[in-house]
Amino acid sequence: MNFKETYVYLKNQVNSGERNIISPAGSHIRWEKFSSLKTGKSDGPDYLKELRNSIPGVISDADIYQNREFIYPVFTPAGKDTNNRAILLLHGLNERKWDKYLPWADYLASKTGKSVILFPISFHINRSLPEWTDRHIMQVRSEERKKKFSLKDSESTLINEAISERLTDVPERLFLSGLQTAEDIISLLHDIHDGNHSHFLRGTKSDIFAYSIGGLLAQVLFMSNPDELFSDSKLFLFCAGSLFGDMNGISRLIMDPIAHFKLQDYYKNELETEIKKSWIFKDFFNNNKIGMAFRSMIAQDRFSNLREKIFRKKKEMIYAISLKNDRIIPAAGISKILLGSASCIPSNMEVMDFPYPYSHEMPFPVKQDSILELVNEAFERVFSKAAVFLS
Repeated sequence: MNFKETYVYLKNQVNSGERNIISPAGSHIRWEKFSSLKTGKSDGPDYLKELRNSIPGVISDADIYQNREFIYPVFTPAGKDTNNRAILLLHGLNERKWDKYLPWADYLASKTGKSVILFPISFHINRSLPEWTDRHIMQVRSEERKKKFSLKDSESTLINEAISERLTDVPERLFLSGLQTAEDIISLLHDIHDGNHSHFLRGTKSDIFAYSIGGLLAQVLFMSNPDELFSDSKLFLFCAGSLFGDMNGISRLIMDPIAHFKLQDYYKNELETEIKKSWIFKDFFNNNKIGMAFRSMIAQDRFSNLREKIFRKKKEMIYAISLKNDRIIPAAGISKILLGSASCIPSNMEVMDFPYPYSHEMPFPVKQDSILELVNEAFERVFSKAAVFLS
């Protein structure tokens, strides 16, 4: 099967609710349950709980059942019921379905022989409220938001309304969501490494394929290296890897301008004030490794020595592919983080361009039959490199 055929087949199978799926490449797709309750360390503060308690408007987020109890798919290569090698695939911001990533996972599992875990970020995919994907409800809310902020039809959509509203109201939700996901991943990888996961052998180590905002989360994990889980891991970044301050989230598929500018202002300016005023903010962002790593990924002048030292040391373990026409996470921002510059692409990075209309959100479009062969070739270019690097 070509890229589109694989995409359509897997999308239809997964969205039908089928739970015994064999992919076109022969991988067995299995679904695992996860409980997001293992946050915080027994020997230190439960930062997620303390931070939520200190921020007005987010206490109720802890009660969203879908975000605490969910399932995630694992692509196990043909002939391997269990594996001693894993790839964690992290998705982009404001995703509500796995559709886009299914052929990505299938290819990586097939070509590397590693089992690929599609793990949802907090309040994304199947960790979100059902109403956030209800077209009628979100259309009404989008119209109300357009009137309130004088937004254009192309800026506020039924797709980006929920996340735009939530982040405009409480921009702290971005790092709270990231922190919960980081704690979940730490718990998951401990289970995998300790032999407490049904699809992995004891001692399994995990690499990461990260796309878009998933790259920011992966970089924070690599820098903080909790319990040394990522000491020997590889990280492949696709359309990902810049400072948060260099990202442009304005998109009908991601967030509207009001939310984007609110987030940028909060993390570039207001957060620093909060760190000085609040003891829990000060402790988390100055003393906790995850907090320090996240803070260093906001702007160039924050913990720059820490950031540059780690990315220089891990250079051989990281590879990035960016796209020339990516306006969400431009190549210049990624090269700057990987110790290059806007005019000098580092050796562990490549900038690609495709001979068809594409975007950050849709690097491999499948709706135009006239370009399907070109899309297939572009997908192969990117993922063959990813597979070789992660093998």
